Amino acid sequence: MIMLRILPWLLLTAESLLALPILYLCLVAAAAIFSQHMRKLAQTGAEPPASYADFAILIPAHDEEILLGTLLANLSALTYPRERYTVYVVADNCSDATAELARKSEQVHVYERFDQAKHGKGYALQWLMQELEADHRIHDAYVILDADSIVCPTFLLSMNRELLHGAQVMQACYSVLNATASPGSALRWIALTLVNYVRPLGRTALGGSSTLNGNGMCLSRDFLQRYPWQSFSLAEDYHYYLSLVERGERVQYVPDAVVRAQMPTTFARMRTQDIRWESSSGGRSLSVVAFCLLKSGVRHWDFVRIEALAELITPPLSILVAGCLLTFVLSLLIWLWPGLLLSMLLVAGLLAYIGSAFYLMHPPRQVYMALFYAPSFMFWKLWVYFVLSRSKKHTSEWVRTSRALE
Repeated sequence: MIMLRILPWLLLTAESLLALPILYLCLVAAAAIFSQHMRKLAQTGAEPPASYADFAILIPAHDEEILLGTLLANLSALTYPRERYTVYVVADNCSDATAELARKSEQVHVYERFDQAKHGKGYALQWLMQELEADHRIHDAYVILDADSIVCPTFLLSMNRELLHGAQVMQACYSVLNATASPGSALRWIALTLVNYVRPLGRTALGGSSTLNGNGMCLSRDFLQRYPWQSFSLAEDYHYYLSLVERGERVQYVPDAVVRAQMPTTFARMRTQDIRWESSSGGRSLSVVAFCLLKSGVRHWDFVRIEALAELITPPLSILVAGCLLTFVLSLLIWLWPGLLLSMLLVAGLLAYIGSAFYLMHPPRQVYMALFYAPSFMFWKLWVYFVLSRSKKHTSEWVRTSRALE
């Protein structure tokens, strides 16, 4: 009897807690839609920039001979003065022909690194930056790209524009190259569009900071000298972003600088990538980081840090969907009509947030069809989040995501 009396209040409390992150996501989505409309209204004819920054494009590659050639060919055709950017490939602990393939491309500088004790993208990037400084290869800014990607032709022009406007650390729009290859890659397109387009576009429109996604980052040399790359966890880019925001820095989102990457097409191939993205390893726990953001945000009355805290504690979409469905079913079983109403409002909010990706980006028909596979994708993500990403067996070291050229 006591449980029957308490259960309605527990359900309403749970739904109230779910409402906070869902309201935040709806606010961000609305800001993203408004921002995109304003950008379209403000578009004018492209004018030549006042000056061209000198870019170093850094490509950490571990056994990427299958996909690397596509990126190198893509970079040779950018609409940017060829003498103002240099491509560097660091072949990190490779056992294939990655280094040999890169050397066949004109104007590509190849560095080979072998260190079994310190392997992974974070260590490779730090080592390459140190080698460039030692070789007196000085550049105004550094762009970091994954070897399985391609960029839009105007990528460097967009980054150059932001540098001229004073930005020091930037993140490109990171999307999916093979969205129509399978239901898995189509669902990945939806997920990445929400996380890497809708959210950073809305957050920066509100005055917050974008995250860093690893692929498509751009950092000025002056910025890297102040904040050297020292992130080596499975989610090194996200931890580096958190350390920057905690120090009062803001990452500028550049939506018209687009990088698209090949995504695994099956759940089995997605495993290592999902574990890496959901992993919270890397020094301090996220709860400690959240407390530090709250404390420094309140002390400095800094919206960027407070908003970054809101983004940090927002649960993954799969958990929010599962929570809404669970509270709806329980409210139905005990016929708690306020709970039913609130749970339906929460589901409507999530649908509006998810729908913003389709509204803003107009994906191909195959992406819409992939929504039939969304329930299995959600259960997969829950398994990754609660089981695999918590297991030392799966998070103790970086493992290359298995992909094929499709």
